[in-house]
Amino acid sequence: MGKRGIVLALLIVLFCLPLFAATDRYDGAVADIADIFASVIGKDNPVAFVSFDCDSEGFTERFRSDLERNLINRDVTVLDRSNIDAIIAELEFQTSGLVDDDQAVSVGHMIGAKMIISAKASNMIGSYRVNIQLIDIETTLVRRHLVYDLKYDTELRNIISGTSSSIGNQKFGVGFRGGMAFEFNEAHKDMVGDGLRPAEKSPRSVVPTLSAFYRVLDTLKLQFEVSFVPSNGIDIIDMLTQDDDKKYMWNIDIRYSSVDIPLLVAWNFIQRPISVDVFAGAYVSIPVSAVQMSIYEQYSGYKQEGAVNSSGIVYGVVGGFDAGLKLGPGSLVVDARFFYDLVPSMASGDLLGDEPQGLLYRRGLVLSAGYMFEI
Repeated sequence: MGKRGIVLALLIVLFCLPLFAATDRYDGAVADIADIFASVIGKDNPVAFVSFDCDSEGFTERFRSDLERNLINRDVTVLDRSNIDAIIAELEFQTSGLVDDDQAVSVGHMIGAKMIISAKASNMIGSYRVNIQLIDIETTLVRRHLVYDLKYDTELRNIISGTSSSIGNQKFGVGFRGGMAFEFNEAHKDMVGDGLRPAEKSPRSVVPTLSAFYRVLDTLKLQFEVSFVPSNGIDIIDMLTQDDDKKYMWNIDIRYSSVDIPLLVAWNFIQRPISVDVFAGAYVSIPVSAVQMSIYEQYSGYKQEGAVNSSGIVYGVVGGFDAGLKLGPGSLVVDARFFYDLVPSMASGDLLGDEPQGLLYRRGLVLSAGYMFEI
């Protein structure tokens, strides 16, 4: 499979992965649990939601409140939450929720419940899993045990983060990153000819990036970026040529700056405790400076340097992943990506001739960190 085929296959995978994500939505899952539990509890058996082990306080409060309300609307007697909290505080159980069923049963006895509800929620890849049990106090038998993988839609994201449902239509985001490019560039054959290649060394470069995204689906977004790369280039070392039985040993240094503009498709496959995206896409690289060249012949000491005119837009493919940690109104983000030029950078001028010549293909790894806001 060619390079372009691999890129196309990766993009297809990114588009198709959300099709395999969980399909249970929050409201439907709560209503379904209430229906099943109500059919077992009946009208004459008081029930208490005693234990909930969850790393999101927002989700804990919202889920417990919504389930209790749904049960009450189905004529189930739900015991007062404040009494349960008081007993839990008195017994100095963990504030994150009771995770021991024996302790939960003890609390149920103290408040006069006939049945208790014990649950836990945790992040899975692509979904938020709720594991919930209905336990009979007298027999300590589990009457119902349900598991739901909730779909990460905008509503669930806001519940987990504890934000108001009134801002549940967040689809746009903007951010800034700064990082370092570690390049593994390859000189074009116009520079080094065919056959045995000389040693090649690539520069490192600080790369500031502005980014913006639009969320197409709950777990799929399009991301547009602009990066400034002040030091593209390559050092060609000990390049041997021969002319009329005379040998030459050349060192050639090439440097230029560019603006890279990627368009990415990103899939959010982990949401908590950190948010992780994988992405792939294409970019254009626009030269924004003349190419600075230095040519040095080691045997004679001949040296020539100067600027030549860069020409043409380079395009390539890029892929990688990023991870975000919620902090304040946005998220701290770290990003790792690999970029790959599909066409070479070109230039012409006194040191190269009037016709544009290929300079190099960029390949490299960019590591960066920054901050992203959703708006």
